[in-house]
Amino acid sequence: MRSLVFFIYLMAVTGCGQSPGPVVLAPADYDPESMTQAAMKEFDRDGNGMIEGAELDACPALKAAVGGIDTNRDKKISTDELRARFEAYKATNAGSVAVPVTLTLDRVPLADATVTFVPEACMGGKTKEATGKSGTDGMVRSFTVDGKECLGLQPGLYRIKVSKADTNGKELVPARYNTQTPLGAEVFGARGGGAVTLSLTSR
Repeated sequence: MRSLVFFIYLMAVTGCGQSPGPVVLAPADYDPESMTQAAMKEFDRDGNGMIEGAELDACPALKAAVGGIDTNRDKKISTDELRARFEAYKATNAGSVAVPVTLTLDRVPLADATVTFVPEACMGGKTKEATGKSGTDGMVRSFTVDGKECLGLQPGLYRIKVSKADTNGKELVPARYNTQTPLGAEVFGARGGGAVTLSLTSR
């Protein structure tokens, strides 16, 4: 009898038998060298060992994170600076970084929209795509990854897509934000991470 009582108590305090809550993602198995080479090959169009100027436009996440990656403050991202950043992803060993998203359309909170974080190709498949749904206040506070609810995302470079359909299936968000999106963010807990604000316009 005493054993049965203890078993019931153990189930109560551990949540056994209840619906699982948000999960913490496992740390990604980063390969900094291959990620660096892939990024430089894709974005360093002139082959000078720097991602700079208009080249940054091709990777919105890097453009948004220049302030954290560009350690010598020359407004360029060198091969060494990018490699150091990717090595920092691996060193932090973070599975999930909290990324609260604020979403507005024409300065009005955009509710019930789907926000998708798509890893850049240079991440080499080490990080996973994640989707979140905005609340009535336009905030996204959790994400779904591989069918599981997560409170954060894995460190990395992401392109961001935003979509919302009406009851007839008509897309309400301009196509430029979900097909050829200019939106991106770096997720990183040490520098350059934190909240993401997406201020969309209908024109």
